[in-house]
Amino acid sequence: MHLCVFAIGILILLGFSRNQSDDYYEIGDVKYSILPPNTFNKTQKGSWVLLDGKPMAEDQKLYALLEQEFLLDNFKDANGVYTLPDARGNFIRSMNVNGQGNDPQAGRLVGSYQADALKTHQHSLQNTIYKHGRSFKGDNAKDHALKHAYGSVWAQRTNNTGDANESRPKNITLYCYIKVSN
Repeated sequence: MHLCVFAIGILILLGFSRNQSDDYYEIGDVKYSILPPNTFNKTQKGSWVLLDGKPMAEDQKLYALLEQEFLLDNFKDANGVYTLPDARGNFIRSMNVNGQGNDPQAGRLVGSYQADALKTHQHSLQNTIYKHGRSFKGDNAKDHALKHAYGSVWAQRTNNTGDANESRPKNITLYCYIKVSN
């Protein structure tokens, strides 16, 4: 009797643990892995592919689900082909939900690409040139130097530093997969 109640309880819990139909369970989930595609797919249930910008196949559950939810056009490229996002070599940025968050570009679509950018800024350095090349010391040196200044030179340039061809935070690289079918 106790075993039967326990088994029924487990079945109820398993039934409630999935809030989607089995047809679409985990479709669209993204996973990072150190395993290359052939090895990764041996360890997973369903069909997983790299997020590498390739066209979506119409027979995949992901395609059907996006079409059903009217989201397929979010993934149309310039040629009208529905493609997966291309995560190769890119950092993943979490979606601003309801316009909340730190992405200042309003209205971005899930899976959309955003090119690198550098916020407008400047670095200003001031050098004061004196008439007679004298330097002043003591309590009133600053006042005296300002009265006898010849002019100022403003520089708005910084020198390159480092030996990389990009600006980036510390990082590690992983494979990025998306589940497209069960």
